[in-house]
This record gives sequence, structure tokens and C-alpha cells, in this order.
Amino acid sequence: MRLSRKLFTLAAATLVATACSGDSNAPDNSHVGSYNLVSVDHQPLPITLYDDSTVQVLLTEGTLVLNANNSFTPGITLSGVVSGQPAPPESLSCSGTYTHSGNSFTLTSVESEDCSGATLTGIRDGNTLTFTDESGETLVFSR
Repeated sequence: MRLSRKLFTLAAATLVATACSGDSNAPDNSHVGSYNLVSVDHQPLPITLYDDSTVQVLLTEGTLVLNANNSFTPGITLSGVVSGQPAPPESLSCSGTYTHSGNSFTLTSVESEDCSGATLTGIRDGNTLTFTDESGETLVFSR
């Protein structure tokens, strides 16, 4: 008897979820989730951000999390070499808010020690988000 109750509960929950998914008044949250940075200005990661005779800094990975409440969290990991010796990786993250209309997005980060308070505009095409920052740099994220 206990198993049939669980099956009934599961079936009822599935029916409710399926019925609600067709609700035309429900917000489109298909963009919500985690994305990985795959390229900056058409260069795949890792990319060199700075390089001179004693210091090299690489961008090795990046993420972008879009939340249903229109907040977002980007993060990057930098690695480097100083005077020929590997430096420990450093992770930086920010926070901000975004707006979207259809497949168009605007992200505005909160200015902090790690973030400049920049605004990025972009589009979503399936599982890919392509943003351009204020300097014209193109960032492509995918999930």
C-alpha cells in the first residue's frame, strides 16, 4: 500500500508540473542556470591577459550563473607565473542584476574590489550567451 501511495504522489506531481509548464502566464526561466566561459574575443580559454619578462597572467576559466530573481554571479579563475615560478590560482567573483526581453540581456555588475560595475549587453541563442562589454570585448558562455 505504501508503494502505491508513493506512485500516486509522483504521478500527481508529474501531472501538476506538466499542466503548469504550458501556462502562458508563467515566466520564461529557460535561461536560468550556470554557463561556462568558452571564449574572449574569439580566443578559446585559457588566454593570456598579461605577459612581460617577469609576470604572465592567464584567464583559465570563467562561469556565469543567472538566477530566477534577475541576479547573476560571474566568476573567473586566474593563474600566473612570476619570475618563472607558478603562482597559486586566484578566483574572483562579483554580483549584479540583469534584465532580459526575449533573447536580449543586459547585465550590470555591482562595483567592488573585484568588479568594475560594468554593463554588458548580449543575446541568447539556445544554450549560448554572447555578451559585449563597454570596451567592445566579446565574451561567449555556453552550457
